[in-house]
Amino acid sequence: MEHSAQQLLFNHIKEVLPPHLTMVDVIAEILNISNDSAYRRIRGEKSISLDEVQVLASHFKLSMDQLLHLKSDTFVFTGRTTNNSDYKYENWLESVVTHMQLFLSFQPNHLFYLAKEIPFYYYFMIPEIAAFKSFFFMKSILYYEDWKTKKFSLQDDYSKYHELMQKCSQLYAKLPSTEVWSLEIITSTLHQIDFYRASGALNSDEDVLVLLDKLNLLLDHLELQAEYGVKLLYGQDPATGTVPYKMFVNEIIMCDNMQLIQIGNKYLTGLNHSVINFITTMDESFNAYTKKTMENLAQKSTLISGVNEKERLVFFNSLRAKVKAAKQLIQVKTLS
Repeated sequence: MEHSAQQLLFNHIKEVLPPHLTMVDVIAEILNISNDSAYRRIRGEKSISLDEVQVLASHFKLSMDQLLHLKSDTFVFTGRTTNNSDYKYENWLESVVTHMQLFLSFQPNHLFYLAKEIPFYYYFMIPEIAAFKSFFFMKSILYYEDWKTKKFSLQDDYSKYHELMQKCSQLYAKLPSTEVWSLEIITSTLHQIDFYRASGALNSDEDVLVLLDKLNLLLDHLELQAEYGVKLLYGQDPATGTVPYKMFVNEIIMCDNMQLIQIGNKYLTGLNHSVINFITTMDESFNAYTKKTMENLAQKSTLISGVNEKERLVFFNSLRAKVKAAKQLIQVKTLS
């Protein structure tokens, strides 16, 4: 491999490597060579073979476009999809934890989130809502065979997922974030609750009402977080919050759950697909375009965190009104 291209390869690896790892150790382990041999490749004293390039590119999810700065209309994305064999719901939760830990290992770090619905990290803060969302994912999105006839009850045991879900929300609370929301942010969850009730997949109307009450508690928490402009764990005193948080409201665009994560001096874009899955890319041109798009969208949105108390109250009261309407509908149906 030409020396300049070889240097581009190792320079790129150095930029994406978590700060606590030493590049020579990582390269030596991946290529199964000595540290001395790894040093000579990194310094350009020994040419790296195409087989070694393939191994490194595969491990670090790099494309030849990225390595050689080629101009093309292709973008390389990576990711896994949940299925019924070797990558189940709990594996997906584990991957979320792993990715969050990776993002937090870089400085500076920041997450930009175009939220189509309340980010699932927040749902995981409240056990009852976390259980319901897990039920929804496994029954209606992942189509697990043993969940086809299953009904949801607040008495069901989801404890096997609790530690991972709590870890997800705890790590998310450590990551500085900018989120863009809309008035439809809560619509899909309300529709899911209503659909399962109507189809008989919810154990009782009492469970429905409890879920809606818990949803209101979550909105209270999120409003408090927006008011103080800091990330908070559920129940945390806002005066102790230190992680910066910005919330924007956009009234004309329906967001798509796209995420842009700053990791050091690099960016990573995550695109949502198939409801629960994400694919990611570190393509510099794609991420630059994504960053510009998010900045433009923020400019056309209203900042309601830390400032604009009136707009913040109007927004959250509108969300509570949606929950109230759903609750009243259930109560009317129960009486009739």
